[in-house]
Amino acid sequence: MKDNIITADECNEWMKECLLVFPELKRKKLKISYKKISPKTLGYVSANIEKKLDFDPEALLLGEETQIKEKKSRPKDYAIFINDKLQRIANIALRKELVQNIIIHELLHVNNDDLFTLSKGYDRRKKKKIHVNGFDNDVFTRYNQLRGIKGIMKIEKKEHLDIAVHKILETIRWND
Repeated sequence: MKDNIITADECNEWMKECLLVFPELKRKKLKISYKKISPKTLGYVSANIEKKLDFDPEALLLGEETQIKEKKSRPKDYAIFINDKLQRIANIALRKELVQNIIIHELLHVNNDDLFTLSKGYDRRKKKKIHVNGFDNDVFTRYNQLRGIKGIMKIEKKEHLDIAVHKILETIRWND
């Protein structure tokens, strides 16, 4: 069974394949690894967003009026984490397809600057409906583009992909 466990190198190779459909992300520093995550989450992306306060310290200390502005800098490094329970999928090719679908989802968040524009934590972002305006359709389109590049038949409907993913997750007792 240890032969089927994904190494970090294999995971990085899978992400490199996914970057073929994200040429605009070539200059970003991306890391990927498996992590123990809640069963409700297949994967997520994180980045360190630096926040600095911009104001006149002399005016503040001398009691004069000054405007305090918060400045955020765009992250340079991103880390993608995939739920380690996906390693239970014995068929490596099947596991690769499922993981690449998740990677594309997270890369689209990086591409859309969701972490920078909505950087108050995932729970708040989720409530703000970050997956609107065709986000899931964009993920599906890019995933099909990747399948086309790899020479694999494209999936006709997004619903078919969703059902297939759920059935695969059931086979590995996802919620255990």
